[in-house]
Amino acid sequence: MRAQIYHKFLAVNMFLEDKILNLTQLTRMSLCLAFIKFAVKGKVHFEISLLNRTTAMIKYFLFAMSVLLFCSCSDDITFNSPAFQGVRDTVFYKADAMRYELTDAGEVTIYGSLGTQTVQLVLPNYGEGTFELGPTNAARANYTNVRGKVFSTNFDGEGEVIVERASDSTYTGTFRFRAVTSVDTTEVYFTKGVFYEIPYYFEPVPPVLDPVVPNSFYCRINGTAFTPPSVSASAGPNFITGTGANNTANIRLRLPRTIEKGTYPLTDFTVDSPYQAAYFSGFNTLVQSGTVTITSHNTQEGSIGGTFSFTAQGASTIQVTQGTFGFNYL
Repeated sequence: MRAQIYHKFLAVNMFLEDKILNLTQLTRMSLCLAFIKFAVKGKVHFEISLLNRTTAMIKYFLFAMSVLLFCSCSDDITFNSPAFQGVRDTVFYKADAMRYELTDAGEVTIYGSLGTQTVQLVLPNYGEGTFELGPTNAARANYTNVRGKVFSTNFDGEGEVIVERASDSTYTGTFRFRAVTSVDTTEVYFTKGVFYEIPYYFEPVPPVLDPVVPNSFYCRINGTAFTPPSVSASAGPNFITGTGANNTANIRLRLPRTIEKGTYPLTDFTVDSPYQAAYFSGFNTLVQSGTVTITSHNTQEGSIGGTFSFTAQGASTIQVTQGTFGFNYL
């Protein structure tokens, strides 16, 4: 039995020598002494238990090392989605911005940019397959370096792009190419190229801006038309204030600068509200109720238009109806 244990110990020690070179000689000597000591005392069961625990510790150590190595492989495209990477000459190239575009003519262009460097893979049609690169081929690869120098397979190069999976939202495949410049004999090589789940680029739809409205102000005050000759507007950080005035009456509206199309309740200027109106004609009044409807607001040009009505109470009741306005506040 002791001979068997000794042979097991030799096997473990050889494993330590071969697989875990950083274990110190002192550790191995301690294990040897432990085996000899307990073998002499005949404690076979403990020796086997010690062997089992040692083997288990080694397994845990190797497992931990495997996990560490697994987690440190940050360049593995399996854990980077999307990804565009390869080896440029002898330097690892990993794009920090990537997309693919589809032109009206049906061409597909895959971009992978790293700072000011850019790789473009231009394919003649959408879909999966192998695309040969070269001066006589419809597919081409371009590389622009940090100095703006352009290399292309169209000048005198070669290579291929393999599209393994194409969808409306992503492109996946591999590439390699040799490209040259049109100004000298300098070449650039890309090998081990991979593009993985490259997203389709949706061009943002420009916002539809409301038209610029002319300065205007009109309403009826207790049924009488009010068309003031003076129409003015201004804006602060938070509010737009517009005024229509003549020699006898003055009407003011104050609205949030970020107001959007819609209908809002009007209150008096003395009320803490973002939508306010005021009427003055020789005596002060208090706006009791009302509404303002925004029909147009071009924030870029600072032009707003809409309708309004309100009831104010002072020495008499004032009914403001059929109000319309156009303010240019920038």
